[in-house]
Amino acid sequence: MRDAARLLGFAAVLVLAMVGRSRLAVDVENLAMKSETSNVAQALRAAEFNTDPHVLFLITGAAEPSASLEDWVEQLRALPEVTDLQRAPGPKPGQICLNIGVERTPDGRYAAPIETLTTYARATQPSDFTLSIAGIAPVEIAISRAMNHEQRRILPLIAGALALVLLGLYRNLLFPLVALFAPLVGVLVVEGLQGFLGLSVDPISALLGPTLLTIGVAASVHVLERYRDQLAISGSPMAASQATARAMRLPLALTVATTVAGFMGLSTSPIPAVRRFGWLAAIGITVAVATTWLSAPWMLARFHRRPSRTRSWRHMGALAGRLRRARIGIVGLTVGCVALAFGFMHNPQVDSNPLHILKANDPTRLEAERIADELGGSDVFELILPPRAGALPALTKLQALALAQQLCARPAIIQLTEAPKVSTHGYTLLTLLLGPGGSADREALFHDLEVECAAAGWPDAQATGLAVNIARDSNRLVSAQFQGLGITVLALFLVMAVGFRSLRLGLLGLIPNVLPLVLIQGWRGAHGTPMSVASSMIGVVMLGLVVDDTIHWLHALRQAEGNLFERVTAALNTATRPILFTTLVLTVGFAMTAFGELWATREFGNLAIATLWIALVADLLLLPALVFVLFKADERLTALQPAAAL
Repeated sequence: MRDAARLLGFAAVLVLAMVGRSRLAVDVENLAMKSETSNVAQALRAAEFNTDPHVLFLITGAAEPSASLEDWVEQLRALPEVTDLQRAPGPKPGQICLNIGVERTPDGRYAAPIETLTTYARATQPSDFTLSIAGIAPVEIAISRAMNHEQRRILPLIAGALALVLLGLYRNLLFPLVALFAPLVGVLVVEGLQGFLGLSVDPISALLGPTLLTIGVAASVHVLERYRDQLAISGSPMAASQATARAMRLPLALTVATTVAGFMGLSTSPIPAVRRFGWLAAIGITVAVATTWLSAPWMLARFHRRPSRTRSWRHMGALAGRLRRARIGIVGLTVGCVALAFGFMHNPQVDSNPLHILKANDPTRLEAERIADELGGSDVFELILPPRAGALPALTKLQALALAQQLCARPAIIQLTEAPKVSTHGYTLLTLLLGPGGSADREALFHDLEVECAAAGWPDAQATGLAVNIARDSNRLVSAQFQGLGITVLALFLVMAVGFRSLRLGLLGLIPNVLPLVLIQGWRGAHGTPMSVASSMIGVVMLGLVVDDTIHWLHALRQAEGNLFERVTAALNTATRPILFTTLVLTVGFAMTAFGELWATREFGNLAIATLWIALVADLLLLPALVFVLFKADERLTALQPAAAL
């Protein structure tokens, strides 16, 4: 009866999750990626003008415009989706540039109107002309769709690779099924929750699936390894599963607590999508690990019939002896590497070019690059100039034109795309064509433009538009990630110190998990590699992943008996194989990102693999060396009280 109730409960959860998942939609416009700070200038623009996104059309054809082209332009102007259409001469004979404002829907969306406009334009364009389309809005739409498609394709690859590796390691089909069941439940529950809450999938939440799957599998592997240990002792699957459930209660609880604490560090981000990722990931990990504890021992007891052989991983005394003798050298080398990394981490560069997220042969990217080659740029942005007391609208426009000519002297500002607009309250809007560039260069440019406007008599001028939001939000995102990492590190220390009832063990548990992040960022700084959205997210995500191995190692150390050397040897005997297995399994899983078409996907996978292997070395070499340094050789129960005594 109890088994039937358990199965019925799992089935009900999965059915509900699938129903919610069916309601998932894609945040095509990436609205959740816009910070509240960005919306201040947007609100002013909306109040005085509108917030309609712009699309650039470049028409290339005969040397002289034809009547059919003129008719086509007027047809575009008459479309209900078009709120504004400004025409400018192209840089070459036979070229015409159109800057088109596209109406947002009542809920703030603009993907459907833009796609309606572009589809109509391509279907009706004169046959003797070539049409290229660009702008931040079309690029964002293309990125959102590409990343959603990418993650939907990569997640099954990761799951399949994990299953094959687990099958090869355990040579029993039951073990991969047990290891993958709970993480997949966590993924489905989170996706179902998103659907029921009406939360759309954005480029950040698209990382939830791979993140939950890998962290959940890591926890499952530790359960499987403990079960094999207990089975070798008792010879009974039922007894082994019961002992495993008891033994894994504390480490799994600490895994949930530390991982949730890590993800909640994202709550400081100004980007709604990042904050949402944090609490959704926290829920997903809690569900996955709880399901692991509830389902894995039960499934093994009910369906595992073949006894496991006694393993030959009990010969770590020699390694422990070498680590004890080399402890000062290992710790000293680590300190030197960390100091060197910190030296290169000073003032990390942040850069993000949305166009480069798309693959090189993506049609949207190719058209944007074609327009940029012809016009000098493919994105537009706006400057809102505050009213001048007593100034007439005609005079304001002349002064704004003079300012625009002054600004266009900058290499990054190509031209004014339309005549200045003056609102009923006296605000003036300048729409300018922007040269190619990454977020760091553009953020500096927008700041300099606001300073230049202030010097010219508009002290409260503000740059706005999608290009401005993306540039500034990219840097806000990375800055917030560093703040979130600080909060996460503190939370991890407190959770482990309380869970293990030892400040020294809390500190020890922190070092192997922070070390990979420091070394990787130092390496990036030394090579001048700028940080992107993907690389800024990896810190919190990987802290949640690699802390699992450290917790299990420290838990094995606490459970061991004897003097310090015997404890370290026992911990290495117990934890080495699970840590190696989880690293190997997750490395293969993240290696599947190499098949991704987007650079952001491949970068995320490469950084994850580097983090895993640095953490592996830290857990198996640095952590024992630190234990020998921080604890006395004859110390027994004063600071390393066995977990059984809790």
